[in-house]
Amino acid sequence: MSHEDIPILVVDDAKFSSAIIAKALRGGGFTNVRFTNNPLQALRSLEKRPAQILIADWLMPNMDGLELTRRVKKLDETSEHFTYVMLLTARDDMEAMNRAFDEGVDDFLNKANLRAQLLPRVIAAQRIAARQNQLLKTNKLLRKKIRELQTTDLVDPVTGLGNLKFTVERIGDTIKHAETRGGAACLLLVGINNLEVIEEQYEQPIVDELMSSIGAKVRQLVRPLDVVTRPETNMFAVITLQPDIQNCTSQSFRRIFDNLYMHSFKTSEGYIPVVVGVSISAADTETGFPHPKHFMRHAYEGLTRSFDTGLINVAPYDPGDRPRS
Repeated sequence: MSHEDIPILVVDDAKFSSAIIAKALRGGGFTNVRFTNNPLQALRSLEKRPAQILIADWLMPNMDGLELTRRVKKLDETSEHFTYVMLLTARDDMEAMNRAFDEGVDDFLNKANLRAQLLPRVIAAQRIAARQNQLLKTNKLLRKKIRELQTTDLVDPVTGLGNLKFTVERIGDTIKHAETRGGAACLLLVGINNLEVIEEQYEQPIVDELMSSIGAKVRQLVRPLDVVTRPETNMFAVITLQPDIQNCTSQSFRRIFDNLYMHSFKTSEGYIPVVVGVSISAADTETGFPHPKHFMRHAYEGLTRSFDTGLINVAPYDPGDRPRS
């Protein structure tokens, strides 16, 4: 950034020193300079258009330089900006200086040395202010990136469905709903039993294409309010709230099994058949509502049995299956 672009605000009710400052800054190539003799007007100006450097007299009517500094620093906090504050003073006692530093003042300049010291001190201030504002900008971008990552941390990048973390959260939500309003929480897992074989035969983009197609098919086969996720690379989950645990049967979800088992999905490399297993776990007030992770574990075990038998495995949650702590 050139000197012409550096925004500077000067607050001084003395015409003589203001003239010296204006001449020195113009001589140094600083042209983006605003002047005012009113601290309140200075604050309003900074609210509309921040400055990188504030040069203010310590002693002014209505509001002194320390109070102005306090308000400017508070304004900086809310706007994530840094203003380098330089106070003009005839004082040189260390006690006053230390108190001013505690209030947020960044530098002092004795009025008797304005002509000789103003320009080099402003150039130094400009470098510090530019660095601080760049750090604030970088920090803001990092926080934004963290928020984005926290959002995407819940999503499987291949299918756009929720991942394991999202799955556990939604199971918890469904269990809470069933606990408070009645009904049954039902968790259905669809496992792709031959995914390892498919991955050996095809490149990853083709495998991703296949999994996206399976995920889309599962979404088509469930109710609009049912939640479909991908908690593992070889697995899809359907989280559903049913009015009664008797609705959580193999017959209720037969269409999912029939439309996926040994079904071939079209990809860029042709049709690829998949072998699936399906497990259904259910819980209500009679069985007791498990922790979401325990519910997932129960469904995993049912999926293993489905792989072995080639049938849909249905099992109400059994509190006796809860892992011991």
